[in-house]
Amino acid sequence: MSFVVTGASGFIGSALCHYLLEKHPDKSIINVSKHTYAVSPRIARFLEDYPNYVFYPLDICDTLPLHDIMRKHEVDRVYHLAAETHVDRSFTYPKDFLRSNIEGTLSVLEAIRSIEDPPRMFYMGTDEVFGDVKEGYRKEDEPLHPENPYVASKVSAEAYCITWTHSFDLPVVIGRSMNVYGPRQNPEKLIAKIITHCLADEPYTLYKGNSIRGWNYVYDTAEAVEAIMTRGRVGEIYHIPPAAYQTVNGVNNTILKLTGKPDLFEGYEGERLKDDYRYALDASKMKEELGWSPRTSWEEGMTLTIEWYEEHMELWR
Repeated sequence: MSFVVTGASGFIGSALCHYLLEKHPDKSIINVSKHTYAVSPRIARFLEDYPNYVFYPLDICDTLPLHDIMRKHEVDRVYHLAAETHVDRSFTYPKDFLRSNIEGTLSVLEAIRSIEDPPRMFYMGTDEVFGDVKEGYRKEDEPLHPENPYVASKVSAEAYCITWTHSFDLPVVIGRSMNVYGPRQNPEKLIAKIITHCLADEPYTLYKGNSIRGWNYVYDTAEAVEAIMTRGRVGEIYHIPPAAYQTVNGVNNTILKLTGKPDLFEGYEGERLKDDYRYALDASKMKEELGWSPRTSWEEGMTLTIEWYEEHMELWR
């Protein structure tokens, strides 16, 4: 028996794959990924050290070969993380997001549906489905409010997952994650950008605005995904609780303090396109029903992340 992780050459996917390889040495962990602009093949190369790791360079929209992989390896779990996720790019290339996030998810669902004993599937959602949350915290069953092409594609993909569960009895569970940081993240992302500039002694600026986001260390997120996959109820959605809520200014100050490079920050300029001020999830369902909360504190996770970038400069410089 074996597990498939779609998008395991990416940031969260590679961490999840690593976590599963360590936890399940008796299982084949299969990475099904298409390398895009956001993925460096070198990032996931460390996974090749594990004898139970298998890699297929495949576009998830290719349903038939995806089905063949699942049949060949007798897959009993599918962790579907493959997605286009860069919000700013979604305004310029919305069709890329439609294809990867909607058509790709439908392809995974159909590949699973064509198997006599369909494997259990986890789908990775996002806190952004509720749009800008001015106050309070959103529960899993509250109305969705997509406000950019990326989120529209994620809401649509969730709808397909829920529909295929009810229409075809597929065993699908959904987890909505907040912001994630940690080793191997692309330097285009906020935390990785600040860390890499500080370690390279390069001055930098940030967009204006002081948006609030929930944050989790990537290996905590991997553990949360496993908890939802193994203990979550089929057809249910679970909000993954964050270790901390931080503003952009708070994120920046933490990294400047931990790296000791306060003079590199040159202030705020420009504005991010259609930036929401606050995302906030009520994660009490996951805490109470699955008994899961983050293990890694904000400052501990940031310290581990900075140490990784410091020790692996050849992978990002």
